[in-house]
Amino acid sequence: MKRRTRTALPTPPHGHGAEVELKLALPGADPLRIAAQVAAVPWLAGLPVAEQKLRNIYYDTPAQDVRRHRAALRLRSVRQGTGGTRWLQTFKTSGQSAAGLSQRGEWEATVRHGRLDPIALQGTPWHVLDADGTLLPQLAPCFETESTRTLRVYTAGDGSRIEVVLDVGGVRAGQARSALCELELELLEGPPDALFALADHIATHLPVLPAPISKAERGWRLVDGTLQQPRRARPLGLDEDMPVLIAAQAVLGEMLGQFVENLGGIVESDGAELVHQARVGWRRWRSALWLFKPLLAAGPHPVPDTAPLRPLLNALGAMRNLDVAALESLPPWADAWIAGDTGRAQAWQALEAAVAAERRIHRAGLLAVLQSPATGRALLALERWLHALPRAALPADVAGRVIGDWAAARTQRLHARLAAEAEEMNAADPATPEGLEHQHEVRLLAKRTRYVLESLRPVLPGKRTRRWQKQATELQTRIGAARDLMLLATLLEPLGVHPGLLGFLRGVAAARAVDD
Repeated sequence: MKRRTRTALPTPPHGHGAEVELKLALPGADPLRIAAQVAAVPWLAGLPVAEQKLRNIYYDTPAQDVRRHRAALRLRSVRQGTGGTRWLQTFKTSGQSAAGLSQRGEWEATVRHGRLDPIALQGTPWHVLDADGTLLPQLAPCFETESTRTLRVYTAGDGSRIEVVLDVGGVRAGQARSALCELELELLEGPPDALFALADHIATHLPVLPAPISKAERGWRLVDGTLQQPRRARPLGLDEDMPVLIAAQAVLGEMLGQFVENLGGIVESDGAELVHQARVGWRRWRSALWLFKPLLAAGPHPVPDTAPLRPLLNALGAMRNLDVAALESLPPWADAWIAGDTGRAQAWQALEAAVAAERRIHRAGLLAVLQSPATGRALLALERWLHALPRAALPADVAGRVIGDWAAARTQRLHARLAAEAEEMNAADPATPEGLEHQHEVRLLAKRTRYVLESLRPVLPGKRTRRWQKQATELQTRIGAARDLMLLATLLEPLGVHPGLLGFLRGVAAARAVDD
């Protein structure tokens, strides 16, 4: 089958076939109680409610041409009360997504008999995707969603109108299934910031997390078997002449998206790499804040206070330390310690059991923090700030800068600082507390350098950037391996580990530190 090239599909402006929405996951929600809990939120209490039974069938070709164009085509059956079933055909294009808000093109029409109707695609961008009409005959069902939906319309004091939709059900692809429990806030009338205002109010009463993954994307990941995979850093299509404010929103948005998406994954799956990539996303976010610090300091648009996220960040750090110990630091030394001795083998097994128990305890603590309303509110505040960033009032000499010049100057400064700190670290004694602390600081600086260079690579000199990035990565790796071993004994000591085993691990760590 001939593979088609991807063509950008047009998206209409807001108000002309477009939807602007904010999705919220409901971590830890009880499907049997969540509707009543949403109804008790003060701004939503007493509003008229409609309940529907929905079934959505998503279609694509065997080559997934619709998906590759970041579009979706579905049939929806709607049953409300004792009435009959209505069928709706919807075609969606990807549109834009920034800071948690998604704006997509949407064209919907009533159809009969629950079958795709080519006539209903007239007047939509489908003709761009399927110019020669060969895709339509290949369309077949790929996955389904079923849910009980409750709808209400909230009207704010400024006249903004928002449809509040609660979906509880599941996504199914063949024998694979994933639970579905989320809120969608769709803007009917008013400014997009009204969505954030309502979301913040909801988050003061219910645990929520921003949910950047659409139902269609969840379905496709279920088809692919990738639903539980971590979200890694993604390249950005930056241009040297892009205004620095627009570039800042794109860079920061991609990094915050990595953090938030992995948090959602942690709620649904116990995966060590999800924890790791969440922490990477946050550190990349912090690195980008440094990158754009002079820009952000120049205008009246301060970054929200992230102190409410401290319990979450601490829980992620503690969980990551245990994951590294269990999966990376300890296994290579098992044979060297046991050396055929039965007593030592039992001590090692006891160590593994203690670490596994501690991981379970910390996993429960991490989930509890993710289900705290304070966590959801803090994340929404960051997304709200980021959405407004391009409209921040800045001095003309700053607002007029482009990302190419900005990136070159800032990365030059960052590389020079890393080189100086690394030279000072190499001259210090690594066995002293001061030497260890300096190692930690240099490791963090190496990570910052790598993250900044990776995100800005499209607008930086290629050869120099690759060299600096390689140096930062090697430095980070070298310090990290030694430091992880140095911290291991400290981490294990409270668990009642065999004293001889602790001594062995301390000796290994000391030898590694000297070698490095």
